Amino acid sequence: MGGGKSKRLNVVLRNDASTTLFPILSDLGIPAALTHEAALALHRSTQNAFKNASKEIKVVVKLTGELSIEGLCTAVVSHARGGCHFKRGTTENSHLDFISPDPQVGERICRVFFIQSGGTFPIILEDFDEIVHISEIPVLPIHAVLLEKLITRSRLPAPEPWRSRDAKFAQQCLVASGGSSLQHLSPLWQTPEILDQVLQHAQKVPETRKRWIAFGFDPSILTPLPPEPVLPEVAKNDEGGHAARSNAYKSKRPVPVANTRLNVTIQGPGNGHTPVTDVAARRVVSLLEDLGFLCALSGSSAAHVYSRGETRILERLDIIVLPPPSFSPTQAWLSQQLFQRDPNNFTYDPANETLFYNFDPDLVLPQPFQNDRTCKVELLLPGTPGVPRVPPSCIVWIADLPVVPFLTLLLYMLEKWGDQRNKRDNTRDLKRLLTLVPSLPVSVFRPWKERKLMSATYQAKSEVRVKKFCQTTLTKPIWKMLGFEVEP
Repeated sequence: MGGGKSKRLNVVLRNDASTTLFPILSDLGIPAALTHEAALALHRSTQNAFKNASKEIKVVVKLTGELSIEGLCTAVVSHARGGCHFKRGTTENSHLDFISPDPQVGERICRVFFIQSGGTFPIILEDFDEIVHISEIPVLPIHAVLLEKLITRSRLPAPEPWRSRDAKFAQQCLVASGGSSLQHLSPLWQTPEILDQVLQHAQKVPETRKRWIAFGFDPSILTPLPPEPVLPEVAKNDEGGHAARSNAYKSKRPVPVANTRLNVTIQGPGNGHTPVTDVAARRVVSLLEDLGFLCALSGSSAAHVYSRGETRILERLDIIVLPPPSFSPTQAWLSQQLFQRDPNNFTYDPANETLFYNFDPDLVLPQPFQNDRTCKVELLLPGTPGVPRVPPSCIVWIADLPVVPFLTLLLYMLEKWGDQRNKRDNTRDLKRLLTLVPSLPVSVFRPWKERKLMSATYQAKSEVRVKKFCQTTLTKPIWKMLGFEVEP
């Protein structure tokens, strides 16, 4: 039989299976809709939309009570009538084989696969009233067809690269999706598993990157992280310092790194201005940029910027410095450089390798700074224990200040939360940051997007800390919004 005729008969077979199955599901009171290749073909008003569509249909069903997919298969088999019949699949109980009475399809069999929505499975479609009927067949909206495909891939027992056929199918769904922001249609579009599938697809089909962005996805999500640079061991002098290494850097300078600033607006009652974030931080950031380094506020300073001044004011400024790949400075060398460029505003203690910012005598300061009128400046480098990895593309700009990603900060503070000496204060700061989540732009909190910056061990420990934190605070809904499991 010619290939063209065979494909046409497959279309007839799939239509027969669909028009027979859905009345049965309706009689059983099961909300259901066609998905996958057959659904895409109907949406595009041509059965040639996916020319190699096989002899199968996939159907999303919303089951209630104790009815399982296996129980649904049994119910459909017993309700089939009119010469058409279904039988159990020969290899597994979770699908059916449809045999059509149409003589032109011969002995062809159409496989019917059911995909559950809800219950212990992801909710593919919140409201089944959104189902569209095409040629009297209920079909998922095209955005839900695409989501179902990504969910199916994310639930594979082992990760698999996108096959060309699947990648083409997802691309055609994108083209047919119109212009709506996908992330507003289902919260699943912001889960780490789906975001990872979006990234993989954009890598497989680069021309779809702009289309994913047009549908509301942050460009940084579609940019794979660069390999983490390996910092060489620091050669110490006889006294345990870094003088020899620091001297070697005096004649060198890093190549400046370009960075695109896109300020994010954070809503809140305060203005976030403190001596640390609005005076010391701006001066340190400016000097580091002059030296050719990108950087990001971390710790309490970053929390103060995100919360617009509603977390504690600490007398310390933590800044992660991101050297270019070709340049590996030490913390001591960086501190020396800042001091040499602005000795009036900085004090450097070479013996202890500590750097302080000195506030102007005429500046009116709040209570914590009125005695010493200084704040300690910690310049942190990637690769140092406890310092998160922050690629340049992940830096968030707020009020012209670079800060670490929100979730990176949140999990870092959660790690410090267990310190019994400051547990009450740490709890209050964490709870304040969590209250920001519903009002933050999606591009800022991107559920679990920063997981790629963390080791598997750190992720696992973070999951445990989140559950422990939820036991003592009423914060479960927010952590769930961020994509965490909250039940022990």
